[in-house]
Amino acid sequence: MIFLHAATATSILNGIRDGVKSLDISVDLGISQTTIDLTDPIWAVEKLRKIANDPDSIYFIKEGEIYRAALSTDHFYKLHPTGPDTAPALLIDGMLMHRVKDIDPITDASMKANLCARPGAEILEICTGLGYSAIACLKRGVKSITTIEIDPSVVELAKLNPWSRQLFTDERVTTIFGDAARKIQEFDSKAFHGVLHDPPRFSMGPELYTSEFYSQIHRVLKPKGVLYHYVGSPGSKYRKMDLQKGIITRLRDVGFQQVRRDNQSLGIVARK
Repeated sequence: MIFLHAATATSILNGIRDGVKSLDISVDLGISQTTIDLTDPIWAVEKLRKIANDPDSIYFIKEGEIYRAALSTDHFYKLHPTGPDTAPALLIDGMLMHRVKDIDPITDASMKANLCARPGAEILEICTGLGYSAIACLKRGVKSITTIEIDPSVVELAKLNPWSRQLFTDERVTTIFGDAARKIQEFDSKAFHGVLHDPPRFSMGPELYTSEFYSQIHRVLKPKGVLYHYVGSPGSKYRKMDLQKGIITRLRDVGFQQVRRDNQSLGIVARK
């Protein structure tokens, strides 16, 4: 499929306007460059203008038809461009699920993976999303990664997204669908060298911030195993609650050692 956003559509429109016959451009959201024939009827000006006038969306062309990379169920999901050649972010009901201010999603995922994954490790990821953190762990050389995702619509967008392809092609990945608070109870104790916990904000998944859940993470980690817990920057107070301080306290209470904030990744690192 061909993927376009406002910047690439504008470049194609400019080429057509200038009478250019071919153009080197990315049609997979910046992963690679290809030469396209601007005389091909697929580059209909009306379709390109629609994309160029919608800078907050990503579109794909399949069998000559244009579609927005979005899904509408009980919630509205879409891929959101973060730059001309960077991986898209996930947007749910208008809320960004990735950091995009002064950073791109792939760099952000790499920082998280670097804090809990190492070559040869067996990793558990909680909340797959578009799979960027899982893929970053694979690039770190992990032996395997098991990742849990509850939302089928998120998985469908990941399957569509060119930047998520390795999540579905690498044999080291095992994807489990369901509620992480329940699924984690099915793993053996001391099963993983590292856990990458990237939950939605507290209001969307409070059960993933409880002492009971942290106790399960502690149980499935091997001795000296490392937890990375993304928190974000909700401010010093979140609904009259110091979210980060509360997380640190609960992690220590269930047995984690060396619990510290990592300001660069906006998360917390803890060791069993």
